[in-house]
Amino acid sequence: MTSDELAVLDQIDPPLIGAAIARLAGRLLAAPAPDADDAALLTPDDVARLLRVSKKAVYARGRELGAVRIGRRLRFPRKAVDRFVARRRT
Repeated sequence: MTSDELAVLDQIDPPLIGAAIARLAGRLLAAPAPDADDAALLTPDDVARLLRVSKKAVYARGRELGAVRIGRRLRFPRKAVDRFVARRRT
């Protein structure tokens, strides 16, 4: 981010600065902390255990779960599995 991108902050009306700071702080605190597990590749067994479903169900939804083929094996990026779960909750 450059200083030019932050110039918009100079245009905030002084009475609104406190509210802007509070909103930005809330966004910062709500952001998930980076975690080594985010980059992890899960096996079908891992995903089945995580979602509490059968391995057959994991294979059946492989594309929806973001399956990646590595040689003859399937792996699932943890972030893709998390996104799948988030989509199902809403």
